[in-house]
Order: sequence, then structure tokens, then C-alpha cells
Amino acid sequence: MVKSTTRSADSALAVGVAAIAGFVPFLLYAFTAGGHSYWLDSAEFTAAAVDLDIAHPPGHPVAALWGRAFALLPVGPLPYRVALAQGLAAAVAASALQVAFARTLTVLGVASRPARSLTSLGASWLLAFSYGFWFQAVRAEVYALQTMLICLALERLVKLAADRELSDVRPMYAASFYLGLGLANHHFMSVLAVPALLHGLWRVVRKYGAGSLGWTLASGSVGLVSYLYLPLRAASHPAMDLGHPASLRSFFWVVSAQVYARRIGSQAAQTMSQRFADLLVILVEQFAMIGLPLSLAGLYLLTRKRALWPLAGVWSVTALITLCGRAWLNPVRSNPDVLGYMLPGFAAYLALGLAPLVVLIGLVPADRLRRASELLLGALVLGLSLVQLAANLGRSSLADFHASDDFDQLRQQPLPMRSILVLTNPESTFRHWEGQAVERARSDVSMLPLPFVNYADSAGVLLQRQPELRETVIGYQQSVDGTLAYPALTALARQRPVLVELDLATCLPLFPWLLPEGLFYRVLLRAPSQEQLTQAAAARTKVVRKLYASVGAQRAGTETRRQLLWLHFMDALYFASQGQPLLALDFASQGLQLQPREAELLRLVQLLRTSPDSFRLRDFLPRN
Repeated sequence: MVKSTTRSADSALAVGVAAIAGFVPFLLYAFTAGGHSYWLDSAEFTAAAVDLDIAHPPGHPVAALWGRAFALLPVGPLPYRVALAQGLAAAVAASALQVAFARTLTVLGVASRPARSLTSLGASWLLAFSYGFWFQAVRAEVYALQTMLICLALERLVKLAADRELSDVRPMYAASFYLGLGLANHHFMSVLAVPALLHGLWRVVRKYGAGSLGWTLASGSVGLVSYLYLPLRAASHPAMDLGHPASLRSFFWVVSAQVYARRIGSQAAQTMSQRFADLLVILVEQFAMIGLPLSLAGLYLLTRKRALWPLAGVWSVTALITLCGRAWLNPVRSNPDVLGYMLPGFAAYLALGLAPLVVLIGLVPADRLRRASELLLGALVLGLSLVQLAANLGRSSLADFHASDDFDQLRQQPLPMRSILVLTNPESTFRHWEGQAVERARSDVSMLPLPFVNYADSAGVLLQRQPELRETVIGYQQSVDGTLAYPALTALARQRPVLVELDLATCLPLFPWLLPEGLFYRVLLRAPSQEQLTQAAAARTKVVRKLYASVGAQRAGTETRRQLLWLHFMDALYFASQGQPLLALDFASQGLQLQPREAELLRLVQLLRTSPDSFRLRDFLPRN
């Protein structure tokens, strides 16, 4: 009776600590989530959740369905609801990690239940309150949801590793299911997580035979059923239908994400040594310098003792494969999405860091002193997590973010009636789709999403809806250098206002026949006059000042500053190409006020000041 009561109390304590581990971060995420979609892909995933559209490859069906459930909640604006979905996913991940950390501490020999609770709670919050984790939890994306699925799998794998007798095989099937579901959300992250499953699977097959392997594969396959969402939804022709995966060929193209297969590994822009150096910087930034030697010591300890190999098969493999795999894939510097890839690796990194501390405490000879040391460790880790919270609160919060909406107000609202809008940047395209999904804004405007016309069957669907764009689209697809043709746009401009988002690589042939209007450029039937250029420059300056006034201090944010810099750079190139070096210098100077060391702007300014007659647009084409 006493044992039963004790077991019930322990179970209640474990459930309570796991609940606290997720509930407190969720409250913070809910209060710091954005009411407006952030930059990058947030607008895309908001649109996909609100209207159940099809996002970029691999389609992310699980993220769309998960976000849609929250979009139905009567709480705040729609972008906030979709961000809240990621917040809950991140909180569940923190809760699962607390359970996994507590079980790991048990295997490592921490005898005190309160110490295990404190330490595992603190470790889960160290991750939950880190910038990399927190920032994924307050914006519409796929990384927090993917981390939840992987962390649920890791918790099951740790339970399997802690079971020396392997009396229950169901954790392996559950882990396989979560990873399979992850394959329908962000399959690269799931693939990186699969090696953590292999040692446990080997143990299971040794004891239970080949049938257990079949059940493991079947469990993972159940999650892949989510991909049926893509052809079913594509058949109804949603507004955002990237790749249109209605046929077997286009379905495979979308799901395989082959469009992103270029420039990875040894073909990426940065050298491998630079990327791994940046990875070390990220680890230090997220968890301080002391975390790295502790985690390396933990890696050694777990792989040194045979009894700990099952745990090593989970934490060590996850840390090495997930962190190093992302650094191998592409550069990891100055990109918040990169941190999303690394979240499972961060969790394993923290688990490894606990191991040497526990081993040191285990060397204390007296039981009472050892238990006191275990409690002290728990209090220390919990205290560090609160320091992490205080340090990252302002940096991670998007509660006051509005810069993307400020851009949208000046991009979309002033457009002439029945405009044709040619967008050359994926982010701008996503924001247009989100405006249609969330606010049903500017339904009179036809949008040509140029970055996606070559996605599988996207062009065919687009031309069915807007046959007037046929010559423009076909001309773009057939161009050798990937540029727009002026004659096709001229034919459109005779019927409706045509505005383009300026991009040098795509719009190079158009520069002589463009004129700034709002935050875009209007296609003219003849080259602009000197008077038109002067008036357009004054109008552009007025619009930019209005934008700056709306954005306010948020212009200092990395992504917002990048948007503004690109605007100033394109304006400067345009006026330089029109033989207006003084006007070009004015716009370039605005960019340098934001980023005084921007290399391309400095090069342009130097050229315009010393030899403006030698300016050539082609000299500023992006370098591969």
C-alpha cells in the first residue's frame, strides 16, 4: 500500500513538472507572439493555414493543417493565431524534453527525485528561453512544430534506452510515427533525426525479430499519409498552389523538394571550415562558452561506457548529426531559420552537458552531501534558465512587430485599380498572398509570382486563371538569362497598369522604360522624360519618408533593414541608369545611413562620384 501511494505521488510529481515545463514557456510565447506576420516565410505559412493553401516544397501539409486548427480560434488577428500554433508546439517540445532529461538523469545516477525535477525543468527552460527556440515559437513557421515532433520521438527513444530489459517495444513504434509525421512537415529535419533511432531499433530487432522492424516502418508510414493533403487540395486550385501537385509528376517534384538541391554541401557559398566555425559561434551565443566543453565531455562519457550506449545512440547522434548536418548543408550565419533546423541538436547538446556534472557529483562520497550537491545543481540550472529568459525576452519578442505590415500598406493600398503586379521576390509574393487570405485585400489586382512560375505545373495553373499573362510568362521561361521581355509587358501596359518589383537580374532589359510609382516601378510605353524623373524622385522620397515614419525604430531589425537596403539600392541603380547620378547618390546615401559598410552601395557611390559616365548596370549584376 505504501509503495503504491509512493508510486502515485511520484507519478503526480512527474506529470506536474512536465506540465509546468510546457505551460510557463507557452504563456511567454503567447504574450510575445506577433500580431503581424514576420518577414521571410511567415506570410506564406499564415496564408497556407488560413486558406489551406500549398506552401513551397515539400508542401508542408502538417504545418498547414496544424495552423488551420488555430486559425479557427476567436483569439486575436489571424497571423497571431497561426503564430500561437507554433508557440504551443514549442511548449509541448519543452515538456517532452523535460521528461526525457529527467529520465536521462535517472540513468546517469541522480538519486534525488526533487533534484531530477529541478535539473530537468531548468534544462528544458534553458532551451525554451534561448533566442533560437523562442524566436521559432512566436512566428508562423514550421520549425517549432517540427521540433515538437522530433522531441516527442526523442522522449520515446530515451524511454526505450532507459529500459535495459527492453520490456516494452511500443516507444519505438511511437518514435517512428512522430518522425514519419515530421517527414510530412520538414523532411530534411526528420531525416537528420533518423540516425538517433537506429541503435534502439537494432536492440528491438535483436530481441523481437524482423516483425518489429516491419511494425516500426509501418508506424512511420502512417505519418506520411498526411501528404495526401497536397493532391486533394491542389485539385481545388487554391490561390497559393506552389508546384500544383495534382499529377504524379508534379507531386513527386513538390515532395522531393528538388528545387533546393542546388548549392548544398561542397557547392555552397561558404567553405566548410567557415560554416563549422559559425556553428561554434552559434552554440556559444545560445548557451554561453561553458556549454561547449561540458557537452564534449558528455559526448565522451556516453560513448565510453557500454551501459550508456543506448543513451549515446539518442543524444550524441542527435547532437552531431543535426548540428553538423545543417552546417554541411549551407551557410549558417545571420539566418534565424538556421536556428530552427538546429533545435533538436540544441536539446541534445544540453543533455550531453548535464552528463559530466552528474558524474562529478557522483564522486562525492557521502550520501547526504551528494544529494545536497544534486539539489544545488538543479537550483543552478533552473537559475541559469531564468537568466536566459531575462536576457532574451526583448530580443525574441515579436509582440510589437509591425514593420512588414507598414511595407504592405504602402505596397498594396496605393496600387491603381486592376493593376497587374509583377513580383520578383519570394517574400513580397508571400505577403501578397497573405493579404488576400487574411484581409481579402486587392482582389482587383492580378499578381504574377515570378519566382514560382517554374515550379512544376505552377505556370499552367497561373495561365488558366490569367491567360493575358501568357506572352510574359512564356517569354520569361524561354529567356536565356532569366529576364523579362519589354514587348510582352508593353502589350499588357496598353490595357492595364503594369507595375514591377525591381530586381536587376530579372528586370535588366526594362530599366529604360520604368518609372517609380509607390514602392514599385510602372512600365511605360515610352522612356520617361527629365521632368517625369525629377517628379518621380520627389514622390519616391516622400513615400520612403512615410515608410520610415511608420517603421520607426524597427528599421534596426535585421530583416527590416535588409528590405530597406534593397529598396535604396534598386532606386540608386535605377536613377544611375537614367543618367541621374545626383539623384542616384541621394538614394544610395539613404542606404548607407542604415548600413554604412554595405559593400555594393559603397562601390556604387565611389563610381558615381569619380566616373559617373562609366556606370553600367551589368557591372552590378549578382555574382554567382
